Amino acid sequence: MPFGRAAQRSYTDAQRIRYWWREERERLLAAIAAVPPRRIDEPTAEGNWAPRDVLAHRLFWEAQEREAFAQYLQGREPDLLRFPIERIDAANAAAVESLRTREIESLSRALTHLRANSETLVAQILDADLEKPKNAARILLGVALEHDREHRRELVARL
Repeated sequence: MPFGRAAQRSYTDAQRIRYWWREERERLLAAIAAVPPRRIDEPTAEGNWAPRDVLAHRLFWEAQEREAFAQYLQGREPDLLRFPIERIDAANAAAVESLRTREIESLSRALTHLRANSETLVAQILDADLEKPKNAARILLGVALEHDREHRRELVARL
């Protein structure tokens, strides 16, 4: 039986994208779960959101991503890919403001539930589609995993 590099399995882009999309969400949720309760509403740095706000923010965007996956599977161009950049800050602020009063457990459950719904849709995306660099589904999954990664790193670095 070969060892070392010869024994390493080669993964497709589709497999790597799906893996990291799931993994970064799990890591983000683990980072938030590790925050002491007394710090859940404490901003991670000057001008940054608190961990509860990060959950509210990702819950909002997960809903947008889920809808984008559904549109993609219907053969439509996802609206999310045309979201106006100049509206992102206002959308983020509104999402956080409207959801920040929810209990942390409620936000975590809602995000986990919504992600499970998204996973059902993502499982229907053809591997061949995810192998294409400019494919809309590949772009959406890549942005989502980077988004989770960004917030997880922020939390880990500051808390």
